[in-house]
Amino acid sequence: MPLKFPPIYLLKSFLKVDELHKLAKQIDPVYNLEEAELILGNIKTAKRAAHDLRTLKLFTEEVVSKGKINDTSEAENERRTRPKKKQRVNKDKDGKDVITLDSSTESEGQTDTEVASKPRKTPSNGRISATVSLGEPASAIRNASTKPNRSHGTKKDTVKVLKLSWYTDSVTAGKLLPIEDYLIYEGRITGEPQHTKPDKQKNPSHALSRMKAEAPPMEKSHHRNKPSKSQSQGSQASTRPPRLLHETTSEHDIVANLPPVPAYLHSKYSCERPTPLHCVNDEFLSQLRIIRDAHILMGAEAVGHKFSDKAYSGGISTISAYPYKLKSAKEVLNLPNCGQKIAGLFQEWKNTGHLQEADDLQTDEKNQALILFTGIFDVGDTTARQFYKKGWRTIEDVIQYGWDTLHRGQQIGVKFYNEFQQRMSRKEVEKIANIVLDHAVKLRPGFQMVICGGYRKGKPDCGDVDVILSNPDEETTEGFLCPLLESLEESGHVTHTLKYSERTSERGQSPVSWKGGMKRSKSGFDSLDHMFVAWQDPDWPMKKADLKKNPNAENPNPHRRVDIIVTPWKTAGCAILGWSGGKAFEKDLRSFCRNKKGWKFDSSGVRSVANGTWIDLEKGGGDMLVKEKRVFEAIGLEWRDPIERCTD
Repeated sequence: MPLKFPPIYLLKSFLKVDELHKLAKQIDPVYNLEEAELILGNIKTAKRAAHDLRTLKLFTEEVVSKGKINDTSEAENERRTRPKKKQRVNKDKDGKDVITLDSSTESEGQTDTEVASKPRKTPSNGRISATVSLGEPASAIRNASTKPNRSHGTKKDTVKVLKLSWYTDSVTAGKLLPIEDYLIYEGRITGEPQHTKPDKQKNPSHALSRMKAEAPPMEKSHHRNKPSKSQSQGSQASTRPPRLLHETTSEHDIVANLPPVPAYLHSKYSCERPTPLHCVNDEFLSQLRIIRDAHILMGAEAVGHKFSDKAYSGGISTISAYPYKLKSAKEVLNLPNCGQKIAGLFQEWKNTGHLQEADDLQTDEKNQALILFTGIFDVGDTTARQFYKKGWRTIEDVIQYGWDTLHRGQQIGVKFYNEFQQRMSRKEVEKIANIVLDHAVKLRPGFQMVICGGYRKGKPDCGDVDVILSNPDEETTEGFLCPLLESLEESGHVTHTLKYSERTSERGQSPVSWKGGMKRSKSGFDSLDHMFVAWQDPDWPMKKADLKKNPNAENPNPHRRVDIIVTPWKTAGCAILGWSGGKAFEKDLRSFCRNKKGWKFDSSGVRSVANGTWIDLEKGGGDMLVKEKRVFEAIGLEWRDPIERCTD
């Protein structure tokens, strides 16, 4: 009889993609941290465990175990056995008391005089997050009340992170083993994140000030090492990345033995190099991404430099594809796209294990509010900043003050905000995609499907489902979206439509009309027939009994975001390629085509920059995946599996 494990959440750190997939099949983990009773990870230290939890927006303070208390006591006893500095009270020549410290052993027989002192101020162990309470469906959010803080004195308020070997050893033993020997970290949840209003009398937040201080000047200076007057006056040494240290003998040896920089890193196009989902420098990169994303979210005006995020993006892109563990700031400087700023941040991270600016941003009210708002369907950076300028800080604020200003898709995104934020397993993604394909084939035989997005890039869990459909019979794809939507609505799988477009069918499935030299249009996926829907599995284990008891019983299954794209067969390879890469990969792919081939690429096809003529890159037989490989070959790129296109 198989063992019945409690709900387990699996940390991704230091696990390769294939290892994650294998473990996910064995463990069947939960993807919502709140549902987990235990957390397993391929990690060794409590410090790393706490870091991973913070990354997941779970803030804790370590619960000191009995063993650690004993260790501390032993250390304290050892310290106490050392000769102490004795305090003696003498009189000076004026008759005033003078305290003398004596560390000699000759004074041990003398009586110590107790001297009262002020208690030291200790920093708070708890970290306050600026994330805010999330909304329920629109009908319920308006009257939602804030959840009470949990009591910190109960075991339910702690999370336990165990070694991954607890699971494998339990399976081998045929029973659930005690967790004590496998416990890496136990942390007490520091309560619901506190929402604090900014003090209008104060200057912008520390995190924002840091970004402004570190931003390079708008104009190039001929004196690179001489800071401007405003920089000298406005910046504090504590807010800058640490200067690179002078080389010691050992550091000189490290520099002399640096591994060779792979040739593919010298290309400015990320589509020419392999970028895996995880790399050996993930821990440092996670800190850089927090800063880079904040620069993008807050905008050029806030950070003080129009291209500040590009410096981070270039460094992140390079380090993500670098196959070696970084050991020194000098090694960072040796890499393309990594200047003094990135190297200085690496030095800070190496010295302290974190970046202060990243820590500040994780509790910065503005940054956290913008992250919250961009989690709403079809709310981008600009719209999120507009929400913030209006004084909105929570989903409830959006509903109370701006509900009527939202379009229908955004309203649905707010209604199902919590559910859309939940991750889903690859197994669930496959189940949803296969249902879509079944409906398509029943309506018009011959349809093929490819699951794209994060699933195809190898992610162990996904935030939504991206499905591309096509059919060798091109007449079947024209106007197909409407009957497919009706079929999925009738079956109860699609509950709401967030966005719907039949642009390809409206123009007779011809590629987007475009003349050479015209201003470039926006993302090509918009030109394909597509529908973005809210999906809910209509079946659940107790459905029959629940409906018998209450005909209006609510479906307990969470709503999922599902994007369904229908592409003509002649450009199916371009559509798949356009939906299977990271942001930098897709951006650089378009730049490569324009600069190297004189072509304009998007998900709807390839056209000549000179005259706008459509170029057929996919002639010949084969399925949709074969067509994608033909596009790579025609463009002049080495084939990269989707798991090597994981750029930011």
